[in-house]
Amino acid sequence: MKKFQFKFETVEKVRKTREDEALRLLAQAQRVFQQARNHKERLVNDLNEALLRRELLAKEVVTVVAFFVEEDFITGTKQRIVYADQAILRAKRGVEKAIRFYLYARRQTRTIEILREKAYEEYKQQTKRQEQKEINDLHVMRARLNSEEAA
Repeated sequence: MKKFQFKFETVEKVRKTREDEALRLLAQAQRVFQQARNHKERLVNDLNEALLRRELLAKEVVTVVAFFVEEDFITGTKQRIVYADQAILRAKRGVEKAIRFYLYARRQTRTIEILREKAYEEYKQQTKRQEQKEINDLHVMRARLNSEEAA
């Protein structure tokens, strides 16, 4: 009996490659999202430190320039936090898009896997039928030989 061979094996390989690529893109999108969140967290920490420094400036005798410099830094940091929020939203949309693409690729691969499983089950049944037919043929041949010897 010939060995099992799936007729859509090349399609299966292509879809598996596409699924792996989608998974890689998903990981990359998640990495970008996490980096954006970390960047915002650093900015918020910088803002909190700057606010604390500004409060401490009131306890010391300093020039107005130092206060304006700190105030400009705080304003700029708040603006960078707004930009960071927008970057997080873009990264989140990128992750969602990558997830959708991965799930689509996974469904495509799973479809081929199901076809492979069905084809393999059919192959096993055909093999079993062929073996049973050969066994039946042997029994018939033995029965004929035994009847010819008895006659």
